[in-house]
Amino acid sequence: MFVVPRRVVAVGLVVLLLGGGITPLPVAATPDHGTVTGASAETVAGVDGENGTCQADMASEQDSSGTVETTATVESNGPVVRVGSADTRHRQPRGQGGDTVGAAAATAANMETGAATSGATQTDDGDVIRQTQTYARVPEEPGEVAVTLTYEVPDRVVDLETHVPAAATVTETEGFERVNESVYEWDEATDPATISYRINPNQTIEKSGPEGAEGRYLSVDTGDWALLTRSLTPTRWRYTGQEPVRYNRTVRTAGPGAAGEEVVYLGEVATFEETAHNQTFTLAVPERATMTASPISVLDSMANASNALRVGDRDEQVFVVAAPSGAVEWGVEGYQIGDADMWVQSGQSLDTANNVWLHEYVHSRQAYETTRETRWTVEGWATYYAAVLTLEQDRIGFDEFRAQLAAGGRPVYSDVALTDRSSWTNDANYRKGALVAGRTDVHIRSATDRNQTLQTVFQSLNGYRDPVTQSQFLTEVEAAGGASVRNTTATETETTVAVTMWNETTHRRLFGSIPARIGYGLPPVDRTDAYRADSVYRSNASVGGSEPVRLATNETLAVDAVVENAGGETGAYNVTLAVNETVVAAKQGQIEPGARTEVEVTHTFADPGRYVVSVDGDTVTVVVSEPAAAGVTDVTASPRELRQGGRVDVAATVANENDIPGTAAIAFRRDDVVFAEQRLYLPPQATTTVTRTITLDEPGTVSLSAGDGRTTTAVDVIVLTETAEPTPAPTSTETTTDTGTTTAEGDGFTAFMAGLAVLLAALIARRRDR
Repeated sequence: MFVVPRRVVAVGLVVLLLGGGITPLPVAATPDHGTVTGASAETVAGVDGENGTCQADMASEQDSSGTVETTATVESNGPVVRVGSADTRHRQPRGQGGDTVGAAAATAANMETGAATSGATQTDDGDVIRQTQTYARVPEEPGEVAVTLTYEVPDRVVDLETHVPAAATVTETEGFERVNESVYEWDEATDPATISYRINPNQTIEKSGPEGAEGRYLSVDTGDWALLTRSLTPTRWRYTGQEPVRYNRTVRTAGPGAAGEEVVYLGEVATFEETAHNQTFTLAVPERATMTASPISVLDSMANASNALRVGDRDEQVFVVAAPSGAVEWGVEGYQIGDADMWVQSGQSLDTANNVWLHEYVHSRQAYETTRETRWTVEGWATYYAAVLTLEQDRIGFDEFRAQLAAGGRPVYSDVALTDRSSWTNDANYRKGALVAGRTDVHIRSATDRNQTLQTVFQSLNGYRDPVTQSQFLTEVEAAGGASVRNTTATETETTVAVTMWNETTHRRLFGSIPARIGYGLPPVDRTDAYRADSVYRSNASVGGSEPVRLATNETLAVDAVVENAGGETGAYNVTLAVNETVVAAKQGQIEPGARTEVEVTHTFADPGRYVVSVDGDTVTVVVSEPAAAGVTDVTASPRELRQGGRVDVAATVANENDIPGTAAIAFRRDDVVFAEQRLYLPPQATTTVTRTITLDEPGTVSLSAGDGRTTTAVDVIVLTETAEPTPAPTSTETTTDTGTTTAEGDGFTAFMAGLAVLLAALIARRRDR
């Protein structure tokens, strides 16, 4: 199967010219095997001329943005100038699936790849150079694809140069000046700056093998549609300042089409998507393609494989194109490039032991590099796992599975030692490699009563940064299955000993009840409730939703780590939380087969800084800051007027208008003399009110205030003498009567007074009578 590896060899340090910018890239070494032909000199390297496998990989020195930061600095009558580069790696096998091939004397400009993620969001540190590659068909010129290369350059970049493919025809530039055939230098003023060029994407290969097809094409433009890999555009720049200038690459199509990080389809297309196990699978089905398997079943099968393979290196995005079968004489059945981009001929079935869809997916999970001695594992393991995963998905029976692996024991492989590349014949790395992979799995399962499998070794190798040697491979086998399994595996990989397939009884015993397959991960960061903070500022408060997660010093982060058992038996889990690759917390327990649970793990961050929190390779960024400054926004007093000896309630409104927790020391004053103090701790974007009571004994106007150390807000209160009456609060009264109102003037008042005089005279006369 075609896979182009993602880890590669560095080209070499850039050489700075103090007065003249950056030197052109050196010429890449010519690959040693196979041929790739075509009108375009832009070579797809990593093709094994014998077995039809190609795999593009990224340099381990690169970060997720594709930026390579050198340590070189220059002082030239000014500030320190640093160097950055991206997309400056040879696109060649990582020493895993066959030998590199390419056009003779291909230049580095068309042999290199980068690790920038299409559409990736970079960190907040420093500025970002944004490169956009936009692809378009040229219907009037079949065999040509138009590319527009756009750069948005931040102010701190003092110069930049980029390479276009050597065989490209540049049609227009804006803001770039040509240095030589493929190198263009930015004019240091235009932003954005662009280069427009055309390429011939038609590329072919001479191959044979189990994953080979009848034709020769790897990429093609038919005039009506095109399927190709993105242009390689090595970019170097110089910049000032301490923080690195990052690099972001986005791949787009002009008009109908679909693009991943590396693979581009131009033409009418329908896309299907499924998210599972922290991976989003996107399947692009061209209008011209006829699917043998339904798009949904392909996505379900890959999602099932994602769950079954607990080996690490799950890429967030998996991009697959169903290449139109029969429309073009393809040279391979499937092709995987970069981290997790691939195409598979649309006519491929899921219901076969040679499951190309899963074979290419397994390649996307292989993050390790190899030496020549361990190179066979790339195709051998992909072939084995494609077959066993298809069997476990109940798409084939054991007889078909057995036939697929038993082919590796045929006499044609009797002289093959897998660690000796020169002994490989008839695609031995696929055939015998798959059988030996399966036998190693059987040996480990048998020795550990199914508690360990070959996946244990797979996952361990994915953790290696340097190419895995045979000794290291055997060490991991021994760690999983013991010394006896190591010795057996050494014999089966290093010698020409005959290897045979196991029977169905053995398979049922070791595979029938799938052992515990326990995997760990972080919940999606957009699940706000899965990330919580606990501190004096807030209690069990949700802090997820976006990245980075923001905390204040001395806050405890609680994460609901995901624990899944994809196996068939109960197993013990040990989930660990790491901060900057150091384990800081762990939880143990038991988990039932097929179960998924969440386990809370916590860590308290004492110091400010930027941290990477991880669970089994899943990461989330946490930024810890000193607490923000909360402040007094308003002060009220009640009552505002009172007698001597009365009590007044002084209420201060305190607000934290920041996105991180805040604190403030509130001081209450009477005429600048502190009478009460309180320290407040507030969550982000929060407001509270704190009240203190004071007795006022002296008459007069008293100033009562509250301050946070930066600002003070005051209110005046009037204190009256003991005999004085406070000013009554204004009131409003109304009297309503059916007969009208009575006033102090008029006939009504006279009649009232006359009646009162008569009453008094009667009372006096009565008193005299007594």
